[in-house]
Amino acid sequence: MAMKKGPKPKFRRALDDVNNNTRSNAALETERFSLEQVVGENTEQTIVRGTISVPEAKPAVDEILSTDTTTKLKKVEVIPNKVIVEGTLRLEVMYTAFKEDQSVHTFHAELDFTDFIEVEGARPGMNAEVDIVVEDVSLTRDPKCAEDWDVAAVLQVTARVTETRDVNVLTECPQGFTCETERMNLQHVVGTGTKQVLIDEEFELPEGKPDVEKVIKCMCDVEITDTKIIKNKVLIDGEVDLECTYTAMKDDQSVHTLEETFKFNTFIEVEGAEQGMQVHVDAMVESCEVEVAEDNACLLSPTIVLRLRARVTEDREVDVVTEVKGADVETATLDMESLVGEACKQVVIRDAKEPPAEKPAIDKIKEVTAGDVVIKDTDVIRDKVLVKGTIEFQVMYTAMKADQSIHMIHRKVSFKTFIDVPGARPDQKVDIDVEVEWANAKIDGCDLVVEAVLNVCARVTETVKREVVTGFRPRPTVTPAPEVCIPGTTFNYVVQRGDTLSKLAQRFGTTVQAILAVNPQITNPNLITVGQTIKIPCVAKG
Repeated sequence: MAMKKGPKPKFRRALDDVNNNTRSNAALETERFSLEQVVGENTEQTIVRGTISVPEAKPAVDEILSTDTTTKLKKVEVIPNKVIVEGTLRLEVMYTAFKEDQSVHTFHAELDFTDFIEVEGARPGMNAEVDIVVEDVSLTRDPKCAEDWDVAAVLQVTARVTETRDVNVLTECPQGFTCETERMNLQHVVGTGTKQVLIDEEFELPEGKPDVEKVIKCMCDVEITDTKIIKNKVLIDGEVDLECTYTAMKDDQSVHTLEETFKFNTFIEVEGAEQGMQVHVDAMVESCEVEVAEDNACLLSPTIVLRLRARVTEDREVDVVTEVKGADVETATLDMESLVGEACKQVVIRDAKEPPAEKPAIDKIKEVTAGDVVIKDTDVIRDKVLVKGTIEFQVMYTAMKADQSIHMIHRKVSFKTFIDVPGARPDQKVDIDVEVEWANAKIDGCDLVVEAVLNVCARVTETVKREVVTGFRPRPTVTPAPEVCIPGTTFNYVVQRGDTLSKLAQRFGTTVQAILAVNPQITNPNLITVGQTIKIPCVAKG
């Protein structure tokens, strides 16, 4: 998500014409906004159960040290009054091996789940934003098989349904009326666009891996690494991490894993998008399959389909009319996100510890990358946002061995910080965006030190409900002739809807010519306007 504010482009201003029985004859100054309005939100708990197994290539488990969990959405569908969620719970289990050296190992596993959340008013075609928090997870060894573990995870699933609606909002008080106004921060939806991306670039099996006989299962993660807006387009860069398990073309049919990363770039057309606006891109993996080439067991062919959705918005601070005194008004209820504030902070991360015992000694560090930043928890307190997360470092190095072989060390480091956001309050919504600005790794004595500088941005919004004026109609008033009206004098009359000079002359016992004589500003006797003040001559009665 882009967090920077840019110049505010001009919004289309429309003058509402005279509509029968709905608006005054005076033109109304309105602005048309496309607003993401909240339809409903609900949170429910679900329990994910299943069985995971330690890979054959891994040593048996003596004791589980920790379990790290993440969730990935596979599909979100809005149906009447419900949101259907399909996702994957991924587990990274760290354990001590059932060996004399009690070495530490990890293995990965995943469980699919499906859930639905009741959201009153939800309808197909609306937008749904889903947030999943793993509240608890437990692993219990299967008494029938020591390598299998029964998993029970408690998930908190929140679904928020919104709909983009166009609203004409009265932004200036009509002439001759008294109004009440309110300054509001509105997030105008400039436009949205979707696109499917196909990744089918063949790749070779990593060196040192046995040939593939059969791919058992693959999982893909997609991450948007950069977005940029140019005129009418959103440019998108991203990465897809592929991880597969497969049976090796060996007598023992052993199971192995392979990993590969694909970079992609594409664009989505969004009419009206301009530099300086904000963009949010949702990415989801729709399918992830890998096949082995028929004539080459070392060559793999992926078919990965991504679905991308870009939404371009701009924050607008505008004075809206909430009441027109002395008039019947048309109103619209705005139930939407309003910006409270946004801010960024740089965070320095440093972690020093010895490399894993099973890895060869480090001779020279060749490359370090810091990515896969996961926000584990956010908490909005008064004027601050607390952020907790993890970042994974990948350190590539040459081993201190005769063959100078290349090895990789993965390290996950936790971090926490706070960001000052004036006006932030508990129960408001916060979106976090993290950019890795710099990363480094070095040897300090026996320790491998990894460092990074992160730019962490928080954007706090609140759901507001406001009644705003979209149109008005002056309340009709009848101006009677004064009880004492001295012939040869005049009295003031405010023109009402339906009035003509001939009707007024008949009503007050005078003539059109007499009215024109005391109103030289009326140049066309057939044209008077509602709200106009004219003079009516007094005539003798009887």
